[in-house]
Amino acid sequence: MRLEGDELQRDLARAVRAGLGPPGEAGELLDPDQVHACLADLDLFALELPDSASGLAMGLTYAVPVCEELGRRAAPDAYRSGVLLADLVQSPEAVAPEPRSPAVDDLLPLLAAGKATAGLAAGAGVTATPTAAGWELHGDCALPQPPPGAAFHLVPAHHAGTRVLAAVAAGSPGLTGAATRRDGVGELRLRQVTAYAVSAPLLDRDGVPSPLLIRARIRQAAYLLGLAAGAHRLALARVAARRQFGRAIGENQAVAFPLAEQYAHLEAVRLLVHEAAWQSDTDRPAAVGATQSLAYAAELALRVTALAVHLHGAAGITTASAVQHYYRAAAVEAARWGAPTSLWQEAGALRLR
Repeated sequence: MRLEGDELQRDLARAVRAGLGPPGEAGELLDPDQVHACLADLDLFALELPDSASGLAMGLTYAVPVCEELGRRAAPDAYRSGVLLADLVQSPEAVAPEPRSPAVDDLLPLLAAGKATAGLAAGAGVTATPTAAGWELHGDCALPQPPPGAAFHLVPAHHAGTRVLAAVAAGSPGLTGAATRRDGVGELRLRQVTAYAVSAPLLDRDGVPSPLLIRARIRQAAYLLGLAAGAHRLALARVAARRQFGRAIGENQAVAFPLAEQYAHLEAVRLLVHEAAWQSDTDRPAAVGATQSLAYAAELALRVTALAVHLHGAAGITTASAVQHYYRAAAVEAARWGAPTSLWQEAGALRLR
């Protein structure tokens, strides 16, 4: 594989950057409607979907720059959830009551056009139970930054000691939402909610991740890489502008060296993520690459955002500061598909197979 990105990958990144516009005032979050409109106008929801679903069939290799650019702005990300829903309903192992409404053949073109969106929940408090009428979900989970007018929600759930992913229609009986004290994070409450579709176990009995989980982890690693890169950029700007004793604090080795080290780690994670995407697109074994790139990206996002807040001083913890959005987002996103420690253990076990 080529270690550097090709021109099309760079064009995609530039297009997303231009569509989102220049960073606003300090402390401002991007409007979810603006982010969704940018992705839809650029036809990016169709990027990974097959030709049969009015998609572009370009693969993860070209989705990674998009996820990374969204992370750089700590943007509400409808892309990962939308394409994950498409992966779920296309999966041959997915289980669902029949007939489904809307039908898969009708849903996929809507997802490709950005006319149907999904929220991506997080947490481990939901249980999936098979019944005569289909799978039922019960429990509570967090819902960070759902896209506007989401028609579905993707909910991680437990069943018989395994983890599965379930899609539920937003208006399903027994499904309610609630606000929380956390900025941009809501709560989903599910009480015997019938699932639109449920995946096969995300990890099989031998601990090998499913293709759906592999792809989700690669996109997540790219988004976390973008979060880390965005926070690192803010830290660099801060230490260049903040002066003490007649010079910028960035001239001090105790400040400059950790930032330089983190930049090297950012480049290492970028190579790992792109390699994992290439492996997945070329039907090579990608389980190890996806797992270790996510573990590395999650750890790095937590470290970089924490240092960025620290270098901003007391201003970094105020709502008027942009850097606090990256810190909050990293805290939620770093453990979405497994805590970094468990991911490293899983990657090690996969390497020993």
